[in-house]
Amino acid sequence: METSHKLSKYIPLVDFIGTACGSNFEVILHDVSNPNASVIAVKNGHLSGRKVGDSMTDLALEIMNSREHLKKDFIASYEGHLKSGKTFVSSTYFIKEEQQLLGLLCINYDPSLLKDLNRQVLALMDSFHLLSQTNSSDYSEALDSSIHDISSNIIHHVLSRIPVTPDRMTAREKLEIIGELEKQGVFATKGSVGQTAQVLHLSEPSIYRYLKKVREEQNR
Repeated sequence: METSHKLSKYIPLVDFIGTACGSNFEVILHDVSNPNASVIAVKNGHLSGRKVGDSMTDLALEIMNSREHLKKDFIASYEGHLKSGKTFVSSTYFIKEEQQLLGLLCINYDPSLLKDLNRQVLALMDSFHLLSQTNSSDYSEALDSSIHDISSNIIHHVLSRIPVTPDRMTAREKLEIIGELEKQGVFATKGSVGQTAQVLHLSEPSIYRYLKKVREEQNR
């Protein structure tokens, strides 16, 4: 049975939660088997502009590759944000069978109206980690980034840790970079090899050779 078929029974739940909670709650269902077009259902998508057929977020990719779902059933009350600066209180439930991650059920709450209320209401909002002055979350997610944007951000972030430019890097440093990118799941996305080759000033065949070495070391 295909993963998308297993997830079909959750599609009505997306509409139910979005309708029951109201128009300030965006609900999204992801099929993790297709990162480039993972969104298979959306309710109240006007909040972030996301739609069916859109790709995974940076946090969703991180969850897949870190196997976070093996340690917990959900993560809640972390910050979601758009490029425009708009923020959400976001939560994600892991849909899994026999410890295999099949999908992600995500709820993004838009707190804009609450932010405009008086001090008494703001005191009540302290229960949300995003809005509290004393609490924080370990998670952050870019809701409207494409797979290409996410890969590019990860690649440049990893490169920033090396104090020399790509043309001065040793073969070992390049191998370490490829290893870190592989660990973060970058090469599971379409076009990532070309992106990495361009940034490191290497050919795509060279990236594949480094990647082969990394995977051989991991399997020892």
